[in-house]
Amino acid sequence: MSNTQDNQKFPIITKRLTAWLADSLIVGTFIFLARIIFFALCVQMNVHLAAGKVAMISLAIGVAIAFAYHVLFEGSKFQATPGKLLLGLTVTDLQGGQISKSRALARHMSKYASVFSFGIGYLLFFVSKKEQCLHDMIAKCIVVQTQANS
Repeated sequence: MSNTQDNQKFPIITKRLTAWLADSLIVGTFIFLARIIFFALCVQMNVHLAAGKVAMISLAIGVAIAFAYHVLFEGSKFQATPGKLLLGLTVTDLQGGQISKSRALARHMSKYASVFSFGIGYLLFFVSKKEQCLHDMIAKCIVVQTQANS
């Protein structure tokens, strides 16, 4: 791979990582607040749940919020989560068009394949001609720089 290609990939990967960090902070805040509300409601209603049930409900709350966040934002007219928008990135189909909510759902679900492959799915970015991670390839999407922020 030439030096020019490496230099072209570096800004987009750093932007994707920074967008991921921003989105993680936003989603994490929503999850934290939702869990506090859940626990407060349990206390208020004098509901006593076993630790295992609390853990499962807490996990379900987090997963639901993360799915909703990514699917609703990336499948919207914005074509990006707030973190991606902040860094001038959008998620498109391979032709550059807006993705549907079902494709956004497939993209988000596919991220778990990258996680469960010990990160190998994310490392595909460095060998993909279109700078795609595994979840982008599965959902037939691409993350691109918006022209306003290139």
